[in-house]
Amino acid sequence: MRIRADDVIDAAFVVLDEHGLDGLTTRRLTDRLGVAVGAIYWHVRDKRELLSLLADRIVADAVLAKPADGDRDWGVHLAEAARGMRRAMLAHRDGARLVAAYAPVSALSVTMAEAGLAVLVGQGVPLDLAAIAGDTVMSFVTGFVLQEQTMKPEPVGGVPAQELPLLMEWAAMRPSKDVAFERSLAIVIAGVRASLD
Repeated sequence: MRIRADDVIDAAFVVLDEHGLDGLTTRRLTDRLGVAVGAIYWHVRDKRELLSLLADRIVADAVLAKPADGDRDWGVHLAEAARGMRRAMLAHRDGARLVAAYAPVSALSVTMAEAGLAVLVGQGVPLDLAAIAGDTVMSFVTGFVLQEQTMKPEPVGGVPAQELPLLMEWAAMRPSKDVAFERSLAIVIAGVRASLD
């Protein structure tokens, strides 16, 4: 059976979603595709390149979901970019881990960065602040999703609950992850706006 590079990437996403990043093995991938190992390495040099292609596809999904509109307020633009990146990473098991560890500096990523900077700078945000703001927002999103995808509810570390009244109160009132994400994102963007003053 002859396969294309897109077949390898598509199959790798299926294996990733079924088994996670640590379970994405060459053996599982070749079994999924029904080919010998050489057929995969005809399209990718090694596993690291495959993982970079997967990470780049996640970034592409985030970017292509909603094109940038230079007329929107830059804060709205940043927020929408953050939401798109979160959705794209959550669409795949270990998506944030994959992006954090393997996202390449590719034509797509630098084009995306340039377009984002153009929106902010075009609305009067100094270039240095625009670059730091974009990086900060994307780092926040990656970290937030990484926690969403990896953290399990933990006991309070052996400390009696009565000694942790504030943490226990917070645990009882903690918002959904979607609400927590929006509140946290608003704080980050408000910080960028404050830096302009």
